[in-house]
Amino acid sequence: MTKLSLVVFVWIWHCAVYGQLPLNNVDYNPYTSTFLSQPTKQIRAARATGRLGNPQNIRDALSLSAISLQLNKQIEATTASLASQLKDTNDKLEKTNADLSSTQKQVSDLMEALTKANDATKAAQADLDKTNSALSQWSAALKAKASKEELYGAVSHFTAALDEKAFKEEMDHAVGQLTTALDAKALKEELDSAVAKFTTNGTAALNTKASKSDLEATNLEVSKLKVLTSPNSNGAIPTSCGDLKTFGFAKSGIYSVMISKQVQNVYCDFSKSNDAGLQKWIGIVDVKSAPVYFQAQRTSSYSTVDSVVPFDLIRLNDGKALDPSGVFVAPAPGKYFFGFSGLSDNGALARVVLEVKTATVDWSRVGEGYGDTTFKTFAFHATLELLKGDQVRLVLTEGAIHDSDLHFYTNFVGVLIAQNELTV
Repeated sequence: MTKLSLVVFVWIWHCAVYGQLPLNNVDYNPYTSTFLSQPTKQIRAARATGRLGNPQNIRDALSLSAISLQLNKQIEATTASLASQLKDTNDKLEKTNADLSSTQKQVSDLMEALTKANDATKAAQADLDKTNSALSQWSAALKAKASKEELYGAVSHFTAALDEKAFKEEMDHAVGQLTTALDAKALKEELDSAVAKFTTNGTAALNTKASKSDLEATNLEVSKLKVLTSPNSNGAIPTSCGDLKTFGFAKSGIYSVMISKQVQNVYCDFSKSNDAGLQKWIGIVDVKSAPVYFQAQRTSSYSTVDSVVPFDLIRLNDGKALDPSGVFVAPAPGKYFFGFSGLSDNGALARVVLEVKTATVDWSRVGEGYGDTTFKTFAFHATLELLKGDQVRLVLTEGAIHDSDLHFYTNFVGVLIAQNELTV
């Protein structure tokens, strides 16, 4: 029992004992004055009537005290619940305030970042405007792409103007011609530096009617410009992006180079140094030293067994690799396709064999085809890798091939698919 409950119990017991709470009189209305004046009176009346200490009154007082205790417990429980709810509400309010402060901080940081980004964008735009202005000053010079002869003509005109000690107007005219004649092969950084030196020295020399030493200095700058705009080569076919960079190529792109005696396409990234990132392989370029393909036919039947099939009608023979006798000689190393078709003669089984001869192996069979004892078409084909000088032929080993100048049943074709090595 808490202190508050004990106080309430004592107070109720006291009031009940001394008649300040008449438990048997439901019509009793306690007034303030009652608690101050009635105790003495009621005590005397109780003593006179003998009701003081009556067990019934004591039981009533105890019952009322129990009710008060129960009410007090309910009040305490309600108070504790309200206190807990109030504490939870305060905690939530504090958390909400903390979240609000964090959000305000994030918004402030974001606004600051946006301001910085806006300032950086303005600065980048200013730099871009300056760069575009500088590039536009040399656009006329780079788009002309004048030949070496035009450049020499402009230089000669400029030299003549210096010899005559021309005025600044003539100098400006000569400089304009020279600028137009500049070749775009020069790197932009070197071109800007050379033209800046040339313009400074040339203008100063004419304004003051330069001495011989000034003239020689200007001529030296002109010589440097000639070097920058002259074609460059080491006398060999480029084999890599590194070679192209040495020759003066500066624009990244896809180029053809010679690798292992084959033309290959590579992507050159000239922004990279001379390492693996400079060159990326794209693929093989189908380049041949000369075209090789043929088509040959017969205009009559052929029945000489164990002999090379000749062809009396050659419709196509680019590369002159097929002889009318029926022997093909490879003009270059590479991969070749051959095809044959014919018609077997009536009553004679036709059998044709394809043979190859190399520098180390005599005639050997690589394929064959045969028809029937009736008129029937038969064919075969082969893809061979040959070296230069290897030979191919068709041999009739059995029966007869039927043909005439009206039908052209017999056909022998060949083509160079890919050349392995280029002769350079």
